[in-house]
Amino acid sequence: MRVYLEFGRKSFQKMLQYRTANLAGMATNLFFGAVRVLIFTAFYQASTAKQPLSLHQVATYVWLSQSFLMVIRMWGRPEVSDTIRDGSVAMQLTKPVDFQFYWLADEFGKSTYFLLMRALPSLLFSIFLFRIMIPADPLTWLAFLTGILLAVVLNQSYIVAAFSSTFWTLDATGVGGFCFALQTFFSGFVVPIALWPDWLQQIAFRLPFEGMINFPFSIYLGEVTGVDILVGFGKQILWIAFYVCIGRWGIRRGLTKLVLQGG
Repeated sequence: MRVYLEFGRKSFQKMLQYRTANLAGMATNLFFGAVRVLIFTAFYQASTAKQPLSLHQVATYVWLSQSFLMVIRMWGRPEVSDTIRDGSVAMQLTKPVDFQFYWLADEFGKSTYFLLMRALPSLLFSIFLFRIMIPADPLTWLAFLTGILLAVVLNQSYIVAAFSSTFWTLDATGVGGFCFALQTFFSGFVVPIALWPDWLQQIAFRLPFEGMINFPFSIYLGEVTGVDILVGFGKQILWIAFYVCIGRWGIRRGLTKLVLQGG
């Protein structure tokens, strides 16, 4: 465990070199957050139907998704694919560490950096400037942060499983693009799942992506409470186990393929 903590610490220290880039990224997140809130505001003003979420809840959801975008880090980890494509994966596999746990530790280092340097400042900015919701119950905060933690693990497990296809394709751009398009839509990042038609909601709730964005943010909004929170945690853990197994299978079979290619 100590070696993985060290990997995470090194990853965190490496990200500290990009403070200016982080400020630019935070400004970009805030800009698109404001644009998305304006779009939803126009929608609510034009709509005469009763919506399952209030505009204040939707605005809070949007600012949460913008603030925690880089903490959960959807849309791929090209570093995983690059190590397979350029052959440096062979050097990694000679180290006395688990390949998946190594990337998870690396991800935790980056996620911790973005939590402290981007998510918290962005969240404070949106609280004071846009008056987004703030849960009063400490247990809600605990459940929310637990959901975010499991979302980070789930996302990373999914990414490693998806990018293990590089052993066969040598370029995971196509596979990655398809996988992350599904992830972006069905996670509820673009539109909260509560606003979807019922039949589409049922599909989303049966997929792993809802546990990456919609579930933890629904805890924050108070839309998921009590036993439903524990059920949601259970779903996240089951999907994590599934993708860890898929990733291990893909890596094990891919290493055989890599040897056959002479890589």
